[in-house]
Amino acid sequence: MHGLQAPIDPSPVDPSDIDVSSPEDFRTSFRSTDLESALPLIRARFPNIDTLYLIKIFRGTVGPTGLIWLDIGRQDTSPLDFSDIAHLVYCFEVYGQIICILASPQGIERELELQHALADYRIRLLKLSKWATFESLKGWHSAFLETRFQDGQDRPEGWRELREDLATLLRRSI
Repeated sequence: MHGLQAPIDPSPVDPSDIDVSSPEDFRTSFRSTDLESALPLIRARFPNIDTLYLIKIFRGTVGPTGLIWLDIGRQDTSPLDFSDIAHLVYCFEVYGQIICILASPQGIERELELQHALADYRIRLLKLSKWATFESLKGWHSAFLETRFQDGQDRPEGWRELREDLATLLRRSI
């Protein structure tokens, strides 16, 4: 690695080779976004992320553990799990920036509202990390993400939901 940037993949996937169709009845996020227009913006910001994962985020099919692939410094031999809270929040931050780019056609006010909601969620995640075990926090975060993937990743109000029904997933650190 040179500095803080990973080397650029010389053979990125050509987006035209990937089926990006998604029935509008099933996709709950980014309904006003043209993926082909958004991909160059995301690729300019994160050139090392495989286009397949960007498409999965767009479609809402990435899954919580799939966010590990947003770690641009990840090596192929790295474990397929988050190592600590910093790694979990780092991958979530990259994800958050990607969904803000995908949400941008909804207007700057909506994008800013989404950015604030994601910041509120990150703060909640970090506060919970002060007392919850890391394993239980990962489970809670995963369950919360699943609801966002199903109910609209670009809905700021969804990121602010307290989801008290998920509280039983959290365990106190000893």
